[in-house]
Amino acid sequence: MTRSQRIKKIVSLSENKERKAAKEFAAAQKILSDYKDRLNQLENYRQEYAEYLKPGGAAQSIKLIRERQAFILQIDEGIRLLKNQISMQEGMSSRERDNWLKEKQQLDTMENIYQRFYKTEQQVLALREQNQLDELSLRITAKH
Repeated sequence: MTRSQRIKKIVSLSENKERKAAKEFAAAQKILSDYKDRLNQLENYRQEYAEYLKPGGAAQSIKLIRERQAFILQIDEGIRLLKNQISMQEGMSSRERDNWLKEKQQLDTMENIYQRFYKTEQQVLALREQNQLDELSLRITAKH
């Protein structure tokens, strides 16, 4: 087995690791995107609900006003928790990205090594063939 063939197996393993890291990064990005979408929806809902609660001239009981304010506080708490989740997911996504980039760099390195070995082996083969042809040519001319 040639050096390039042995390295090719390592390149294949590196490709699998890089592909897996890319999928994990994409999954982390998807989760982050989903969290941000949920946050946007929740903030829009809070704003709409707050607009709905503005005094519009209709008499409202204090109990109703307090219930609605408590509901807005619950929405605010949900927004705060979701922002914390987003912050944590951004960290996770960043780590997954770094891991993917590391695996990608490793793959690129292994592919470059493979190419160098393969090219060298091809040059050696071509030189060997040329030497054999030269030797054969010398034998033929020596007989005549």
